[in-house]
Amino acid sequence: MSDNRRSFLKTSTLAVTAALFSQPIDSLAQITKSAHTLASLDTNLVIYHSAHLNGEIEHFKENTGGIKQLKKLLDKQEDGGLLLDAGNFLGSNCTADHQYSVVEAMNKAGYHVSTPGIQELAQGEDNLAQLMNVMQFDLVNCNYQFSNQHLTKKVKTFQVIRLGKLKIGITGVGPQIEGIRFSDPVKGANKIAAHLKNELRCDFVVCLSGLDYRLQDHLPDNTKLAENAAHIDFIVGSSTHKLAGTTAVLRNSTGNEVYISNPAPKGVKMGKMTFAFNKDQIQLAGSRHMISSADRTYSHAQVKSILSTADTVAC
Repeated sequence: MSDNRRSFLKTSTLAVTAALFSQPIDSLAQITKSAHTLASLDTNLVIYHSAHLNGEIEHFKENTGGIKQLKKLLDKQEDGGLLLDAGNFLGSNCTADHQYSVVEAMNKAGYHVSTPGIQELAQGEDNLAQLMNVMQFDLVNCNYQFSNQHLTKKVKTFQVIRLGKLKIGITGVGPQIEGIRFSDPVKGANKIAAHLKNELRCDFVVCLSGLDYRLQDHLPDNTKLAENAAHIDFIVGSSTHKLAGTTAVLRNSTGNEVYISNPAPKGVKMGKMTFAFNKDQIQLAGSRHMISSADRTYSHAQVKSILSTADTVAC
């Protein structure tokens, strides 16, 4: 690892707070883009992140999983930070009522930004456009083109959030979905990330990715995204397979490190990454990144076992 971008793993297990402050507040959406949101963090950036929540609102095994269970743990966390999601949060083939309940649970948990995945678009653009009317968090994507005008306006190619002294750029990419106009996610993300860093002068760029970690041939994946990204610092992935609950560190096209985190699905584990800044660049990046929603530590093998025996959410 380079001298200027040293990385380390922290040893404590961590949960996220719904308030993102030392004092609780009722609605995060009101302060999401506030310049004072993370003023107490000075030049440290904490990113809590999930993926493939799969419409799980309630816990399903040993108080494990589900957005409500996560929120209970989130309220215990002292560190403030961004709360992000890499998509596929609605669940497959869920009723409209259940989908609205999922969005309400995510609003209460305090999510800042997510990205539309296969589950969000499974029932069509019009359905997602209606759901966005009640979302108190943003959706970002830079490689889909929608025919629904409301969705085109609401789903942003990127979002910039000021957190204390830091300026954070967030974009998102997704896999090819039938019926959705699709462009190369690696090229798209690189173009937006370059704009965020060079034109908008963001200190840090996050990509919320619905791509898998590694695919064969020339299919786009998070490995190719990281290795070809000159301006992306952190990728929140959504791998549901053997890498769920892990973080990888790769080198990008300029030789710097890019972190790819793969939180376990259904809220079984959530990631935490902590980045410390000096005035010029990232100095440190640390993660003991996966906390369990049962308020205990699970091994990677235990996570796989829980997920293999978990029933599909009834929705």
